[in-house]
Amino acid sequence: METLAAPTQSAEPQADPLEEFRLEREQMRDMQTAQLNDIIYGENTDDETRALAQRTLLSLLAWSEQETTIEGVLRARGYADCVVTVHEDTANVLVRAEALTREESAVILELVLRETDVESGNVKIIPIN
Repeated sequence: METLAAPTQSAEPQADPLEEFRLEREQMRDMQTAQLNDIIYGENTDDETRALAQRTLLSLLAWSEQETTIEGVLRARGYADCVVTVHEDTANVLVRAEALTREESAVILELVLRETDVESGNVKIIPIN
């Protein structure tokens, strides 16, 4: 008869999913910004490509500002920890909470809709324990 060993607990603490997500977002934005700057300031970049890179960089900066604003307002409303990502047509809101009521979700959705151009069907609100 085969017995299964009980899983052992790792001595390493579990990584915080919100911190990991926040770090990944920052690393991705830093990488995107660096790549766009390389294109913008590249000697061999043609005018059309440079203009596209500049518009893309401006979009990244606008999304970053929206993320910061939404996170700040959510913290002011009592959500101690949250991470928001905004893109051209989507937004994700990760909130440290066991669960969210319909009313809480509606307040968060209204905030995202007010601060972004994202349609309500493209906003994901995810409680993270």
